[in-house]
Amino acid sequence: MKATAARHAGLPFVPQPASGELLGSWLLRVAQLYGLGLATMLSRLDARPTGDARVPHWFAIDNSNVSLDALSAATRLPRIDLAAMAPPSCRPHWPEELGVCERCLASAAQAAQPIAWKRSWMNPLATVCGLHGTWLTPVATRTLAAIRHAGDFGGVVQHVAAAQTLLDCEPPSAGDALWLQDLCFARTDVRLPWGRTRPRDLTRIVDAVAREVIAASDSGTGPLGLPAQGSIRSFAFELGNAERVGVSLPTQLRRRQWVVARVAHVLRWPSEERARFSYWSAASIKRLASMGIWPDEALAWICPPAAELARQQEALRREFSISPRYFKASAALFASIQ
Repeated sequence: MKATAARHAGLPFVPQPASGELLGSWLLRVAQLYGLGLATMLSRLDARPTGDARVPHWFAIDNSNVSLDALSAATRLPRIDLAAMAPPSCRPHWPEELGVCERCLASAAQAAQPIAWKRSWMNPLATVCGLHGTWLTPVATRTLAAIRHAGDFGGVVQHVAAAQTLLDCEPPSAGDALWLQDLCFARTDVRLPWGRTRPRDLTRIVDAVAREVIAASDSGTGPLGLPAQGSIRSFAFELGNAERVGVSLPTQLRRRQWVVARVAHVLRWPSEERARFSYWSAASIKRLASMGIWPDEALAWICPPAAELARQQEALRREFSISPRYFKASAALFASIQ
């Protein structure tokens, strides 16, 4: 009889993915059902690239490191559904800490249901639970990397339950952060107070305002002190057209929540109604005015003095074109901002 390579005939039963569940989380649950490690199951399903000995972390599994076609054939779930469960695409992949909802985990544990890790929790912009509207609790990425089996989630539940919530003194901020989070996750044109905004423009605006919020805190001019420890990294998010746009954010979750909440507050409320950042430093005004092409009325909403500065600079450009006289007049204009 001639030997031929054959695709796996398929698993007799697989649990249905939970709503919003991460692909790797579901695969851990499938592997546990059959008493296998994740790497062993992927190999037996012919879902790992030939000759690839390195197994990605469960939370990093996507179509770049496993065959979704093989998984679809083995589990009888549409490939498009499996692709939608993959983690958000951003570079670098993960910050130092990600967030998880304590109440979501507690509800599953109390109902004796398996833990289903949500895809949204893997996004660096995720700071608030979309279901409960509460701040997410930090979990170190290295803690997630240590998980090998679905049963290991129990240790994460205990860790999260013991974690101290540090931002509960600012409940209104969570509402602002969730508002912005929903807009960023939409990945389509969204309506903001100044008008319809494309995903690319929204991401650029979030990055520009985040930089100013961080700069204000580092310089001591911010309304509240942002802890100095921790690093800032630029996370490049892939938009619908495969374009990547970067956002500078803290790698630690609590600092990231602090920054995102203030960015959201600026974008959601007019300057006269803001509890924070109703005014900007001269340095911030100059940087915001120099950011480039903003969507119509966006800069005027975020920082009216920067919009006026940009308007005056454009008037100089029309008067002098790009010439030594323009650069001299523009430098004098910026120097006049105090």
